Amino acid sequence: MTTSTVTVDRTCEGLCLAFSAQLIPNGFRKQGHRSAIDVLLMLAIAQANLAPMARDPEFQKTYAGLEASPPDEMRRPARVRSIAVSLGVPQETARRRVASLVEAGILVMRDEGVIMPQAFTYSPHALQTAIDSWALFTGFYANLRRAGALAPVEPAPPDQPPPLRLMMRLWTNHFLRLIEALLPMVGDPFSVVMLFAILDGSLATTAGKPVSASAVARALGLPFESVRRNALRITDNGLCQKVGRGYLITPELMEEPRWRAFSERHAQVLMRFFAAMGEQNLLGWWEAQYLAQGGRP
Repeated sequence: MTTSTVTVDRTCEGLCLAFSAQLIPNGFRKQGHRSAIDVLLMLAIAQANLAPMARDPEFQKTYAGLEASPPDEMRRPARVRSIAVSLGVPQETARRRVASLVEAGILVMRDEGVIMPQAFTYSPHALQTAIDSWALFTGFYANLRRAGALAPVEPAPPDQPPPLRLMMRLWTNHFLRLIEALLPMVGDPFSVVMLFAILDGSLATTAGKPVSASAVARALGLPFESVRRNALRITDNGLCQKVGRGYLITPELMEEPRWRAFSERHAQVLMRFFAAMGEQNLLGWWEAQYLAQGGRP
């Protein structure tokens, strides 16, 4: 491996970490009163509902744009128990939180299981989430292109609407894979989300500012005691440091073997998402925007 390749890899890893530190905790914060538990359940249920059509190119093409969400009859109901097991969430917690989401009209319960209905996927909140996520990925793509971590592709014609829903489905699949891939190093799904919330705070200033357990609990809608306990476990795993009443991830810590392994694994999963987008010829929209903003072809 050449020095230039190593430099690109390390730059790519840093860009991936900075992106996840922005996207993941902020995405959870934007859910309003919903907790991180609810959001993870919603993502897993939405993914399970449409999993049978994931490899159907005609389905993906038909329901690619923001204006076309799959109808409810196409959604395969998911068992709450199966979702709880896949996420590592206590079954009673999952049952209780899903019941709350059903009562709020976000999910619909059927005899066979639960679905995220078309009515919610057309809600202003869901539409804005897709638009915001697309914008963040557009910027992330440009950063990766400038760093030489992605090769140029054919730009999409300007008159074609961007495939926001297809991108969100692919990203949901890879986000859940990302959580699964990082679990052995971190402990549980909520600790992964918490770690990126701590990293977000650590990167917010040049000197780094410790993030308190109470601040993470408020931002993610999680019980304080659960956050405190999981934050201490993350500290014991060597992925953050306890500083006073807060938690901090320093540049020096990120050079330790534990963090290096975490960073490499994280970047691998994120880059697979871009590979999946490329396989379906979906990078052209981001390439066109990159070139329009003065990027090098």
